Amino acid sequence: MNELPDYQQAQLLLEKNEIFVTPSEAHGVISGLLACGLSIEAKEYLGLLSDVFNDGQSFSHDLKEFFAVIYKQVVESFNDEEFQFDLFLPSDDETLVDQANGLVSWVAGFMLGFGLKQKDYGKLSADVKEVISDFSEITRLDTMFDETEEDSQALHEVIEYVRVSALLCFAELGQEQAPKSTKKTLH
Repeated sequence: MNELPDYQQAQLLLEKNEIFVTPSEAHGVISGLLACGLSIEAKEYLGLLSDVFNDGQSFSHDLKEFFAVIYKQVVESFNDEEFQFDLFLPSDDETLVDQANGLVSWVAGFMLGFGLKQKDYGKLSADVKEVISDFSEITRLDTMFDETEEDSQALHEVIEYVRVSALLCFAELGQEQAPKSTKKTLH
């Protein structure tokens, strides 16, 4: 499976190109786009990311490569039979506050990506509606965690909930249904 780049290097790349979002948010937007049904083969995601992150301006070559790596990794991990999808967050070596801020950025990005393509919330299942409601609450999470084992455990439980919830959204909406044949057999 394709590996994500180093988080700090990704942040530097974004900043160098004057894209003022976190790697977590970028990963969240791509995940949200895919989870709500953006065609996996589509190159549309680069245009959407450009509109959202760069005022519609084209990305540099290194940014296009960076987003392509993330896109490919999300596609592969969403389709992984062993559910190996992970959020792109600051490493466990970072403070809990940094990790929590990364989580909030990821969820906000997911909501943005999901909302860009999912226009009919009325047709969503009760489970997906609950995920969207919960994610909305998570974006308002107090990220002032203490460096305690208890707070670390609580944060990792929220991260796991978000991870599984993103997989649930993809399982319901992201996998394109095979078109039913409408051709009639001639005898």
